Amino acid sequence: MNETHTSVLSAFCDGEPVDPDAFAAALADSLAREALVAFVRVRRAVQTGPEQMLPASLAVMRRPHRPVWRMSIPLPAVAALLLVVLLGAWMVLPRPAAPSAPSSDTPPTPTRVVKYVPGVDWQNH
Repeated sequence: MNETHTSVLSAFCDGEPVDPDAFAAALADSLAREALVAFVRVRRAVQTGPEQMLPASLAVMRRPHRPVWRMSIPLPAVAALLLVVLLGAWMVLPRPAAPSAPSSDTPPTPTRVVKYVPGVDWQNH
C-alpha cells in the first residue's frame, strides 16, 4: 500500500483540499480503497449525529440549516403577540390626567352644618 495514497484519502475525509490527480491515483489503488472504507468506518464509529456522516469536503450535500429569523411563524400568533405588547404598553405608559375644576385658595361654601352634642350623639366609654 502506498502511504501517499492513504494520506490523500485521509485528507479528503478530513475535508482538506486534495490534488485531483493524486486523488484519482489513490482511488485506483485497491489497498488505498480498503483504507478509505476503514476511514469511513472509524468516522461513523466516533461521530454521533446523522448530519456529521459526510466529510466536510462533501458539505454541499448536507441539507442547509434554516436560519432562526427565516422560520415561519403563524400569522395569528404574530397578531396575538403584537396585541399583547400593545396592551402592555398602553397599561404601563402614563396617560394625561382628566381635566379638573380650577382650584381656588378658599374652601367651598357649606350647604349644611352638622353639629354633634357630646353625650347625646355619642358616648365616651
